[in-house]
Amino acid sequence: MRQAVVVIHGIGEQRPMDTLRGFVEAMVPADTPEGTPTYWSKPDRLSRNFDLRVLKSRGRNTTDFYEYYWAHKMQGTKVGHLLSWLWDLFKRPRRDIPQAIVPIWRATRWTLLALVLLVASGTLATIYGRFNHDANPFALIPLLLAGVGIALKFSALSYLGDAARYLSSNPQNVVIREQIRADGVELLRGLHQQGYDRIIVVGHSLGSVIAYDIVGYLWYEHYDQLSNVTPANQALVERYANHEKLQPVVQDTLPKAGRSLDGRLQNTLKFREQQSEAFLEQRALGNPWRITDLVTIGSPMAHASLLLGRSVSDFKQRIARCEAPACPPTLDEKGYGYNAQSPVILGQKPFTPLYLHHAAAFAVTRWTNLYFPAPFGLFGDIVGGPVMPVMGAGVLDLPVSVGKWKGFLAKSWLSHTHYWSERGGKRGYLDGLTLDDSAIVNGERPSATEALRWAVDLRGGRRFRPVGAREALAESEA
Repeated sequence: MRQAVVVIHGIGEQRPMDTLRGFVEAMVPADTPEGTPTYWSKPDRLSRNFDLRVLKSRGRNTTDFYEYYWAHKMQGTKVGHLLSWLWDLFKRPRRDIPQAIVPIWRATRWTLLALVLLVASGTLATIYGRFNHDANPFALIPLLLAGVGIALKFSALSYLGDAARYLSSNPQNVVIREQIRADGVELLRGLHQQGYDRIIVVGHSLGSVIAYDIVGYLWYEHYDQLSNVTPANQALVERYANHEKLQPVVQDTLPKAGRSLDGRLQNTLKFREQQSEAFLEQRALGNPWRITDLVTIGSPMAHASLLLGRSVSDFKQRIARCEAPACPPTLDEKGYGYNAQSPVILGQKPFTPLYLHHAAAFAVTRWTNLYFPAPFGLFGDIVGGPVMPVMGAGVLDLPVSVGKWKGFLAKSWLSHTHYWSERGGKRGYLDGLTLDDSAIVNGERPSATEALRWAVDLRGGRRFRPVGAREALAESEA
């Protein structure tokens, strides 16, 4: 069993491999009790960046960890890029602002309004001689504005500048956005060509938006590829002759599980099971898609209607028009897909394949989202949040915690960079698919690192083997 994990870093002055090494040390113990390393490093042949390496785990199930590094493409960001983006967000009406960040949005508006009034009143008072120039209390305002400008240039620009350029479709940002997406798709395409049985994509912060984009773009190359559905496939001919359904999951059970989604965790887990079955069904019919999981961490996708759309209604329309892949996918003619134009003759009977549509990546790819809750938009990770209310009830949102500094870290803005900082935790809490409503709603939140291990699920790759390989493995173990 070969599986690959792709880690996509977030905003800031990131260095190659820093994010990946920290992530792998959280997923895989650094050394065995005997002192033998549990993973090693080898050159990354899929990247043109010589600083990048592949971290390869030891053991029965081989896992290769890749980093998609994009920070170097964001050079040259100017204050104008940031201010243009912030102004676009600032002028949005209240109805288009996600509830989680309303306090920050209001505070920013009132602060800016007070600053404008202060500058205007001070200017007018000076002009009309109310204050002497040598004893003017408003004379410090230029210094205050200069301080704000310095903070924007050397602090906010290093972090928010990345978001401003990637999330804004202004003409000056188009080239960078396309380079980042194209290279990300190229990496995922290369991993498919390497013959991995399973691929997991993990995105942190802005990297989660990039992950969402490239998964959706790559799916467009795979959604209608069912290469095993041919008259020469005797196994399919025999099954069809015996009146067996060739696509029972994507035709029946998956859409049924999608219709049952109502925000309850039990139904979400059932839908995820059907997503895994749909993945295996598509693979058996010859679809080359190998991405089983998207894991987003501290993701601004929680505010997708603000960041990726012009308004809440505009973003909903994009989902309805299949421009933005949702989870569960937007309904089409036949559940999440449509019938092929031409049938295939299997034996003596025609069979019309069902294709999942071009925005139905999350029919076969599970989406797990981890976040530190931020009550009132102040006490926690204000960048991330629950994604399910925006992107669909099929997303599994997991609120997490961290025990550092007696739990205060989880309630601060610093929590955004501590999703895999702890190596301990309650391992039994997330072993297997044992989560229930009471454990999430009423119980203690899981450790962020342990929740991440559960979401990536390195030990669960065996269920995604081809059917024949899984049966042979079961016989050998018996």
